[in-house]
Amino acid sequence: MPRDPSMPEPVLSDDPEGLLGAGALRPVSPRLIPARYVGGLIGSVIWVLLIIGAIVSASLSGMWWIAALGLIPLLILLQALLLTPRRVRAIGYLDAEEDLTIASGIMFRAVHTIPYGRVQSVKIDEGPVDRRYGLAKLTVSTANGASTVVLPGLEKAEAERLRALLTARGIENMAAL
Repeated sequence: MPRDPSMPEPVLSDDPEGLLGAGALRPVSPRLIPARYVGGLIGSVIWVLLIIGAIVSASLSGMWWIAALGLIPLLILLQALLLTPRRVRAIGYLDAEEDLTIASGIMFRAVHTIPYGRVQSVKIDEGPVDRRYGLAKLTVSTANGASTVVLPGLEKAEAERLRALLTARGIENMAAL
């Protein structure tokens, strides 16, 4: 069906606050940024060693193109260092009346909405780096066995509050059935 020329064209907003309710989401702790850097330290050291190896091999052999191979680990290392703060700021959650919404990702945004009545288990995990920074990960499994969502970077008290909330509301909703 052809478009009526008298009708105005729809205007799509590119306001970041309007994207997937980003303005309403609670951010995770900013301490997740240094925790991610510390957690990725071993991988970063390996990438630096590969870069150094490519440069040394090129200078000893006289084949300049070997040094160009060091660009690949350099790009991987730089993107990890530069994009980590933005990736952490893209993680958010919202505990509404009927469900929990968890969003993450910059380019490929993932938004998971979990109705409280579908929550089967809630688990809190802490690794050594998380404990050092006072953080925890909340893992929510739903009645569909294949569906598990992880919310990293929560402060311990907030993770406990969310676990208690999800458990209580899940029991209430299941009792209502």
